[in-house]
Amino acid sequence: MRYPLEVFGAVRAAWPAAKPISVKISATDWAPGGTTADDAVRIATRLRTHGCDAITVSTGQTVPYQKPVYGRLYQTPFSDRIRHEAGIPTMTVGNLSTYADANSILAAGRADLCVLARGHLYDPYWTRHAARDQDYDLSWPDQYVSVKSFTPRAR
Repeated sequence: MRYPLEVFGAVRAAWPAAKPISVKISATDWAPGGTTADDAVRIATRLRTHGCDAITVSTGQTVPYQKPVYGRLYQTPFSDRIRHEAGIPTMTVGNLSTYADANSILAAGRADLCVLARGHLYDPYWTRHAARDQDYDLSWPDQYVSVKSFTPRAR
């Protein structure tokens, strides 16, 4: 942890104190001898004590021989554990596809934020569509007024 904490310390020193900093970690390498969930809790705790405000919890993509266990919301249990055991806000990722997924994770206290990369790649207006489907009326920024009536085709 010496090198990551040194880098984090340099970033924290350069970044305005009133603005938050998050760090993305791999909570498990899905490989023998790699980072484990226990390690991830210790890593997050160390980052918290050094002034980190939140942890983005991901997994894998660190070694070619990994054996990930995929499934619906498969990374959320790691976020849940880190949030509660390390005492730091978390952002969860990994196979979140519906607003019901995000809402249930947040309502259950398993993460503080849900991060959707692939969902937004598939549908750049994912968040707006989720808001509309839940009866939230969001105003459109001026630069997007020309697409505000866009409705995606059935999937």
